[in-house]
Amino acid sequence: MRTEPLSEKVAVAFVQPLYELNIGYVARCMKNFGLSKLYLVSPRCRVGVEAIKYSTHAREIVESAVTVRSLEDLLPGFDLVVGTTGKRGPEPRRRAITPWEAASRIVNYSGKVLVVLGREDIGLTNRELEMCDIVVTIPANPAFPILNVSHAAAILFYEIYKASTLPHEIRGELPRREEMEVLLQYFNLLLSELGVPEHRRRRACLTLRRIVGSYGLTASDVRMLIGAIRGAVEKIKALEAGRKER
Repeated sequence: MRTEPLSEKVAVAFVQPLYELNIGYVARCMKNFGLSKLYLVSPRCRVGVEAIKYSTHAREIVESAVTVRSLEDLLPGFDLVVGTTGKRGPEPRRRAITPWEAASRIVNYSGKVLVVLGREDIGLTNRELEMCDIVVTIPANPAFPILNVSHAAAILFYEIYKASTLPHEIRGELPRREEMEVLLQYFNLLLSELGVPEHRRRRACLTLRRIVGSYGLTASDVRMLIGAIRGAVEKIKALEAGRKER
């Protein structure tokens, strides 16, 4: 089955880069592994000759990079958003998979993918991680687990590139971001009808987002879940209305 080139399927967002040389290094890594579309989210440095210098032969990636105000502005254009973190944890926000697991998800599903690189100093915020469908972390020395952003990018881009060269079959269309939001809205409504407190609903919705992203549910899977959960909500509301009429 014919698949899209990585340069058309996968884009990269670098959130609030602090140093021009890292923009250049990230662009160079992108070109090494067949990627070309770079977004810079509110950069904290100028993007000029230093970035071009360190990009080596990837000058065109730096010069064509698109600057946006916030990560949230980018999300509507992508079906799968892959965040990165050096701090893995048990809670849904930081429940992470490995680069090779993420690469398999990316290349085996159709749809547009955004890989999000965090700031050099503090990485991605909790709020930004919550926006991501998958969170990736690179296994490293527990005493010194945080990699330079360009080194982390090289590892992740390599895994995506390697996975794209292996025999694979497109398993299905990724759910559109609007479909995911509808699923989460109905799931949150169901939990609300069941009396689940708001803070637990938020955690449960984030867990569901991670499940859908990490385990590769297709658009048809998500639509089936929407129908089932919507049916449950409507049934509960009908039962409540019946009780009130008695």
